[in-house]
Amino acid sequence: MYSVAVRRTAAAILAATCAFATLSCASGDPDPVVVVGADSSAESILLAEIYSQALDRTGTDSTVVTGLTTPLADLDAARIAVFPTRNGTLLDRWNPASQARTPADVATAVNASLPQGLSITDPADGTDLRPLDALPDPDYTLRAQNILALYRTGIFDRRQLKKLNYVAGELTTEDLRESIAQIESGTPPADAARSWLDAHGL
Repeated sequence: MYSVAVRRTAAAILAATCAFATLSCASGDPDPVVVVGADSSAESILLAEIYSQALDRTGTDSTVVTGLTTPLADLDAARIAVFPTRNGTLLDRWNPASQARTPADVATAVNASLPQGLSITDPADGTDLRPLDALPDPDYTLRAQNILALYRTGIFDRRQLKKLNYVAGELTTEDLRESIAQIESGTPPADAARSWLDAHGL
């Protein structure tokens, strides 16, 4: 478990006191800081670290804030700029009556359901996080659950989005399981994320 709710504490405090999640505070006009949010789960914290560090590698200044209880509300209110999550979970929230089940259909349905001002990265097709309890579900009776990053529209340029979509192209269910196991064994989430990014040349 995590006793520290915020990584890079000084930057996160700065983020919390500024008006927008892609931050440019008035005093000194520092470079914008992109705030990536996470709840308190190991999966969420790991993913936030992965997407944050991927942005860092484009020269973007980012920080991770964890322990959020209402991350979608925080994103809507611009307290954070990015929130990694599952596309099926988003569809359950925004259009629970949707009949979309397969990865392609869920991706299309989520795009059609996005609130104004929000966008998504490519889904990580190599992730399959349906709660199958080791039972196969080739016909997708359960809605697809692929990782993606939800973000505030217009904050990233083409180079930044390309890097975020590279994450989607490399991430797999097994990668997540291995990295989460490392975290549960005591590896700091930032270190687990860095190791994964390095291993995939990101």
